[in-house]
Amino acid sequence: MTEAAKQALTLKALGLLNEQVQARIVHYKGEMETNAELDAITAQVVAQLKEMQAVIGHQSPVAQSNDQVESKHTETLTRLLERAFSPGEQSLVARNIKPVGKRIAKLFFESELHEKTKGEKEKKIYHAEQGVYYVLGRYKHRLRTELEGFDFINDDIKQLSLDLLTKMERDLQVAFLSRRSPELNRVMTIFTGVLLDFFHKHLPERLPQMAKITVRAAKTAAGANSVAYKIQTDRFADFRKEWERILMEQMIHYVGDELLARLSAEGDEDVREETVKFFTDPHIFSETCEVICANLYDFLCLEGFLDLPVDWRVKLGDGDN
Repeated sequence: MTEAAKQALTLKALGLLNEQVQARIVHYKGEMETNAELDAITAQVVAQLKEMQAVIGHQSPVAQSNDQVESKHTETLTRLLERAFSPGEQSLVARNIKPVGKRIAKLFFESELHEKTKGEKEKKIYHAEQGVYYVLGRYKHRLRTELEGFDFINDDIKQLSLDLLTKMERDLQVAFLSRRSPELNRVMTIFTGVLLDFFHKHLPERLPQMAKITVRAAKTAAGANSVAYKIQTDRFADFRKEWERILMEQMIHYVGDELLARLSAEGDEDVREETVKFFTDPHIFSETCEVICANLYDFLCLEGFLDLPVDWRVKLGDGDN
């Protein structure tokens, strides 16, 4: 891909990622009823915290400049990113390759079931089941209407007829997609290998610079209540925006070229052009980035470095676990 194409792909993928995340955020309702006993315990804990704060307040903390806080944020973020993206079967990326694969497979099969490409061109027919499925899809509503218009001996026979029509469509769909599975599995294996190499080999040496750019651009040290040991909740949105922008740029520049190079090197001439185009679609990168980043933010939060907003709960999907 050309540099212009990569830049355009990056912008599209980032836009899709933001839409996906916004669609999956769960907001907690403030009007939910509380338990009296729990409220009493909470009040006691709050009172103890206030006492501790009062004691600490008499001490004279050493103020740190924004530059010092920013430097500490960069240092800590770099160290944690290196841990998260270190090679190994239990690395953050390795643990989440399967959920990424499930999302991509779902997108792939959904795209295959459309008889037209995104460019509104009719797809070339490679299998008998594919052609018949597309035709049935075009006229299924008319066929159902025609079927319902018949004079059936009873409602049971009518329902069985409608169920049979549905089964025919489903059987054709399964038969068609099963023919596409081998190619998907072959390319998916290569794509997974490229992703692992990107996170485990290509990215590590770039993490210090990426951390520095992210922290500075997100102004994590600029908040009135900023502290050196963590990034506060009010800076999370900017932190996320800057980190995902840099990560997406790196991912698209590496993965796009490397995938095409490995497909050529392994002699996969029989891989369809539309399949290659699918694996360079912005949806692939936005889905991959969402899964990896959601788990990365959880990791940073558990390490005490990143405070996540209370309404930040991204659900990866029922089929991802």
